[in-house]
This record gives sequence, C-alpha cells and structure tokens, in this order.
Amino acid sequence: MVSQWSRLLFALAFAGATMILERHTPGGDAPPPVPGASFTDKARQYFTAEELARGRAYARGRYLLYGARTALTLGLFGLLALSPLSATIRNASVSVAGGRVWLTIGVFGLLLALLYHLATFPVSLYGGFLREHAFGLSRQTFGAWAWDYTKGALINAVILLPLLMLLYSCIRWDPVRWYLPVWVVVIVVMSLLAELSPILLDPLFHTFRPVQDHGLVQRLRALTDRAGVAVGPILEIDASSKTTKTNAYFTGFGRSRRIVLYDTLITTSTPEEVELIVAHELGHWRRHHIWKGMAISAISSLAALWLIARLLNAAAESGRFGFAHPADPVSLPLLLLLFLLFTILTTPIQMAISRAFEREADLESLRLSENPKAFIASEVTLARSNLSDINPPRVIVWLLYTHPPILERIAMAEAFQIRQGQ
Repeated sequence: MVSQWSRLLFALAFAGATMILERHTPGGDAPPPVPGASFTDKARQYFTAEELARGRAYARGRYLLYGARTALTLGLFGLLALSPLSATIRNASVSVAGGRVWLTIGVFGLLLALLYHLATFPVSLYGGFLREHAFGLSRQTFGAWAWDYTKGALINAVILLPLLMLLYSCIRWDPVRWYLPVWVVVIVVMSLLAELSPILLDPLFHTFRPVQDHGLVQRLRALTDRAGVAVGPILEIDASSKTTKTNAYFTGFGRSRRIVLYDTLITTSTPEEVELIVAHELGHWRRHHIWKGMAISAISSLAALWLIARLLNAAAESGRFGFAHPADPVSLPLLLLLFLLFTILTTPIQMAISRAFEREADLESLRLSENPKAFIASEVTLARSNLSDINPPRVIVWLLYTHPPILERIAMAEAFQIRQGQ
C-alpha cells in the first residue's frame, strides 16, 4: 500500500512540475545553445580559450565534489540506519541526558551532527578552501575560513536542535499524523528566517555598509521605481575580504527587504552592468517568484513529510531498523536518509522550475533596462569572475543547474536585441 501511494505522489509531483514549467517558461526568447562548431564559435566570441578551459576545470571539479559529498552523506545515514551504531549512540545519549527524553533527542542530534561534519569536513576543506585558493578565487586565511565554517555549524545547531526536539515531541504525540503540525512549524520557520536572516545572521559573516557611489544608488533607485518594487537600503558587503567572485542579491521581506551588492561587483563592473544584475533580481519580485517558490516548497515539504511518516511507521512495524516506535531517536538516521533520497529524486524538478524562474527574471531585466548589450556584458563579467562552465554537460544542467547556462542567457539577450532592432 505504501509503494502504491509513493508512486502516486511522485506521479503528481512530476505532473505538477510539468504544468508549472509550461506556464512559466517564456516561449521563443531563449533559443537552445547551438551544438558543435557553432557553439565553439559563439563561446569564443565572448571568451578566450584559456577562460573556457579554466571555467570547465573549476566547475567540473565542483560537480565531482557535490557527488562526493552526496555519496558520503548517503553512506553515513545508510550505515547508521542499517547497523547497531544508532542504538549505541542512543544509549550513550540517554546516559548523558540522565533519562530525560527531550534532552536525549538533543544529545543524539548533536552527536549525529558531529559525525556528519567529521565525515564531510575533508570535502568542505578541499572544496571550500584549498581549491578556491588553487584557482585564485579565495582571499581568506585558513583561520578566517575555519571560523566561518564553525559559525555556520553553530548556527545550524542552534536552529535545528530545538526543531529536532519539537519534531520528536510531535511524533510521540501522534505517530501517524505528526507530519501536519511539523509542516506548520516548517512554514513558520521558513518565513521567519527569510525575514530575520538579513538582520541577524548575514552580519555574522559580512560587514555591510551603504553603497558609497551615490550616482549608482540613484540609478538603482530609479530602476526600482520603474519596476514598481519598494526596497529598503542599498548595501554593499565586504566580499573582497574573502573572494574575487562577484554577485548581487535581494533578501528579506517587508522592512528588511534590501539590495546587496558585492564590493567586487562595484569595482569590476560598469554602472550599466550592475543595473542589469539588479534588474534581474527585480524581475524575480515582479514575477512573484519568491512567493511561488515558497508555495512550491510548502507543497513539496508536506508531501515529503507525509511520505516519510508512512515509511517510518512501516519501518517500525517491520522491526528491521532497530526501533519499534518512530519516536525512538534511533529512527533519526533513517528519517534523514529518506528525506535526502526524496530531495535527490525531486532535485531535477526543483532545478527545472528554478531555471524557468531565472529565464523569466532575465526577460524582465531586459524589458526594464532595454539594454541587451549591457545584459550580455554583465553575463560575461559574472562568468569570468566566477569561473563558470560555459558548455556544461546537458545532464549536469538537468540535475544541478539553478540557472540556464551562460550562452543560453546570452542568446536570449541577442534575440531580444534583434526584435528591438538595436
């Protein structure tokens, strides 16, 4: 019965994703990249052979690192779910917590988090520090990088451990329908983090200040007025203290909504290019992608929690995983394993929806600015500074890319330019 419901769930998920993509992908604005020699000519129109090679080497190493981290995580949770090791950790947690149930859950979760970081730290160190220095992208000392890594782990623990205790309280309260109150909590926490993260969390990693170029600020204010989007402060962060990469983003809701520019972007790009990058972010707001994304996340999280609740009960009844009740902390590795598998299986859908949103935002930025030349220049600047893979494998795009490949985005701008007669 569980397998039948699971097949139905995934069928509905794929059908829903298909309808969303058909609705949100702009037709005729983004011709696909041209294969073969034509692709090479197009790439070399904007990038040197050395830039193409460096971008390919950097990006494809990141694909391997992503695969390695995923395999390590699956292996760790699989080992814990299928071996007596979880019961051993549970018994140690009971001893440390003095038999208090809520504290036992917290200690168990903390020990699992430590195991996870021990297993994946070599990948984080190599991918986040050593390799970034090897490609000339990082300016951090090891001490600064390690402190950022530690702060991230501590913040996760402060947020997730209380939520873990609440999760198992709900499972004890109702082993069958616990996913409903947990889902409500997930939605509330997502909303609070979106609102408070720019104010409370982001300053722990970066120093923010108002953009000093008043001409650029006026230009961006005029852009937001044309877009009809009210924003708060326009800030820059000290990204140059950590990286040579460039970027800009919108963050927050309501009064906390703000535009944030990397200082590296301001110093390496023209005002027109910065305007185009911000126009892309405004495009997300004009197309209501934030709210649509939150709605999709809410639906998918409910589906995931419902399915996991059924599978945890089936696992408890089978007696094959070392726990007889889903509220036993021994069930946590299996719960995490199931959630990770659900995430992996639905990632292509998530990426396809994200790419559709990004195409819409690109088109909005072109309409707002009416400057396709600056759009192309900004894409080239970002690709060079971030060492993008100009010709990623199509299967990698399908699996991992939140944005369309660079040449596809440039092709959209070129098509827009032709239609505008520029």
